[in-house]
Amino acid sequence: CANLQHLNLSVNNIADDGAIAVSEALNHCPQLVYLSVSVNSIGDKGATALSGALIHCNQIQTLHLGNNNISDIGAVALSEALRNCPRLHDLSVSENSIGDKGATALSGALIHCNQIQ
Repeated sequence: CANLQHLNLSVNNIADDGAIAVSEALNHCPQLVYLSVSVNSIGDKGATALSGALIHCNQIQTLHLGNNNISDIGAVALSEALRNCPRLHDLSVSENSIGDKGATALSGALIHCNQIQ
């Protein structure tokens, strides 16, 4: 996994348990630049686990988490990880249940992503 750069697990119904398992593997993927886990029924537990793994993936450029079950809790956790992702230029969190608190946290984190588009 040390050389893995692209991982697309979209539309696989991995849910929180799958996201947690993927997160454990991502801890060993420092070269990852693209991660898509859209349309997977991932909730706050899975988003929080992915957030912990993203700290080890500071090369990430594209992160797609759309069409899951992430709420403010997961968005706040993600925002903490995104502060360590300066190369991020594409973030998708559409079709989730993120409210004002989560959106505010994410927008605050994106200030640290110099290449966001």
